[in-house]
Amino acid sequence: MDVGMEKLRKLKQLHPVACLRSLTFVLLVFRCFVDEAGATSVPSQVIDLNDKFLQVKHEGLWFVEFYAPWCAHCKRLMPIWEHVGHALADRSSPVKVAKLDCTRYTTAASALNIRGYPTIILYVLQPVIGTQLRGQQSRLSCFERLLGERKKDAMIDFALKAAGPVVGLIGSTLQLSQLRHSTKEPFFVFVDSIDEVDTSPLYTEYKGIAERLFSASHFYRIPAGLLPQTIKLEHVPSVIVFKDDTFMVFNPQNGGNLSDWISAERWSLMPLVTASNVKDVGAMRLLVLSVINMIERRNLSTQVGRFHSIMVKAAGTVRKDQRLSNIYQFGWLDGNEMANSIVLGTVDQPEVLVFNVSSYEYYMSGDASTEITERSVISFLERIAAGDVQSMGGRSIIQQIKRVIYEVSTIVYEMFRAQPLLTMCLFGVPLAFLSLITYCICSTDFTVDREEVYPEEEDDDTDLSGCFQPNSI
Repeated sequence: MDVGMEKLRKLKQLHPVACLRSLTFVLLVFRCFVDEAGATSVPSQVIDLNDKFLQVKHEGLWFVEFYAPWCAHCKRLMPIWEHVGHALADRSSPVKVAKLDCTRYTTAASALNIRGYPTIILYVLQPVIGTQLRGQQSRLSCFERLLGERKKDAMIDFALKAAGPVVGLIGSTLQLSQLRHSTKEPFFVFVDSIDEVDTSPLYTEYKGIAERLFSASHFYRIPAGLLPQTIKLEHVPSVIVFKDDTFMVFNPQNGGNLSDWISAERWSLMPLVTASNVKDVGAMRLLVLSVINMIERRNLSTQVGRFHSIMVKAAGTVRKDQRLSNIYQFGWLDGNEMANSIVLGTVDQPEVLVFNVSSYEYYMSGDASTEITERSVISFLERIAAGDVQSMGGRSIIQQIKRVIYEVSTIVYEMFRAQPLLTMCLFGVPLAFLSLITYCICSTDFTVDREEVYPEEEDDDTDLSGCFQPNSI
């Protein structure tokens, strides 16, 4: 018995020591994990801003994301934004990538007119020509909002365009050749035979357009002597657009001004049309949309791939036709979501759809996708140009009502498909209360008996009749 008590006493004495050793071991392991995480973590290239940003936003180029911590879209954008910061830092770009918490720094958010989250703004310093301030050219701060799909490559390209000069200088024939082979998007080149191009009225107009579209297209200038021998110009100065392994020269004698010509020619043969650029792509011409998907469009063994190949050939044929090329601009849609919203129905893939952005009218050939050929597409476009095909859709009152009904039903359907239980609660609870109120109103009896309304009057009549009874003699 004494031996047992002695062992128990020793265990009680050793228990605090064992606990201390265990705690020390846990702390050492935790510190190892912390040190390892700190050693492998990559420092962020995104600057955290506060209200003092209002004082420094005029200094340099700032690419800022305005966010709210509770915003789900902001949380999904945050890792992409970190990649944008690292990508621009690796390229030694002068653009500073930053972010600002609008729920914490409300003064800056209110002063910058931030209405939604996330909002991405690129603050750019642009020179104001002809205004002198203290002997130096004054620079005003302006901003360009990044619209459309918030993809990493698109945002990086947008920032790089803004950081560079509005009109770049091509210093050699080799540099022009490298640009033609490396740049996938169309770019414009101003050609002049003199060094002082700033005095040319055409260059003044060209530079003004470049300042307006610098975030969407590339603009350059080159002396006429550096052009390759394959490019022959009838007059200098002139403007050339290089796209799709060819080039076109602006001819003012064909009618139209330089701004309209650049707006029409800044698109490739068959660009991707999205909700963010559909108005710009279709601003000058009717859109010939190929409803396909990105995965199968390069696979010629599929129906979508063969259809896309036919549409590309038709686009090349239309470009060679001066009359049709001034009317139509080809493009392709990744999926049928936009096409469904245009026709207010379901559009199968693949399909061809001709769309007028300004009037919201559309044309459909009605031919099966397996029967469409290059010649049938050209014939369909010629009949539209001649007015032989009846347009559908439009902006009439009836059509707008149909569009509202379609959009509401589509939103409700997507909500049910994504979150069925939450949507049932969202719509079911108000409908249940409304049904209960309606039932109570309809089941209530509002009829009233005459005796309940005139009880005293009947009693008075009874009393009076008793008082005036004739006395019997």
